[in-house]
Amino acid sequence: MIAVNEIIKYLEELAPKHLAEDYDNVGLMVGDKEASVSKVVISLDTDEKVAAFAAENGAELVISHHPLLFKPAKSITKENPLGRTVYNLIKNDISLYAMHTNFDSVSGGLGDYFLKAACKVSAYDSLEGEFPDGIGRIAKLDEEITFGDLIDRIKKSLKINSVRYVGDENMPVKTVAACNGGGADLIFSAYSMGADVYISGDLKYHHARYAYENSRCLIEVPHYEAEIIFCEYLSDLLNNKFEGICEFLVYKNENPWKIK
Repeated sequence: MIAVNEIIKYLEELAPKHLAEDYDNVGLMVGDKEASVSKVVISLDTDEKVAAFAAENGAELVISHHPLLFKPAKSITKENPLGRTVYNLIKNDISLYAMHTNFDSVSGGLGDYFLKAACKVSAYDSLEGEFPDGIGRIAKLDEEITFGDLIDRIKKSLKINSVRYVGDENMPVKTVAACNGGGADLIFSAYSMGADVYISGDLKYHHARYAYENSRCLIEVPHYEAEIIFCEYLSDLLNNKFEGICEFLVYKNENPWKIK
């Protein structure tokens, strides 16, 4: 077994905490960094189900993408889901670590992984921040394709049944920009930097109108589908680093959205 702190050291080499956005909360949120670890659960979100899964499987650490403690909590009690989750983690000696926008923005992090998985590109630049780090990515496709073909490629790569989009499916596409998760407002940076298409989640009507009025293409990949890939990606990285030392279990959170 190894200590929680040894895993944290590796995680912060992968994604230094200073790269997190000012509004974010990353790092060790619950637990003891000196505690021993034999099993780790990796999840997109941490909730009561994740805490129960970790306890049932004998895990001593949960690593999630989205922070459980995002805003200051006024109380930790069993009267609400957040309180019950923290209570159960502590009760079962389970530590919790979150790596969010720092992992989104770092070179080799989730932003890169999302763009490569969705669009099959090999080189990129940053939309915001100093290359090679920064939130959002912009890249040229290896070959020009139609917007319709790009939509199909993204749906197949990310295993999505449908996406919302703006634009002419026959439009030729060479330059794409993307931000995994909720990167709606980067649409303006994306188009100003020459992107034919912007891909992100949590887009609003006025973003769609902006793309429509400026004859640009826009694809909304739902937040969940854009970031559930965090789990398998981080699992692969950690298994390569700590193979034979620690066991890593992926918890695939249920998508809260239903489509009928």
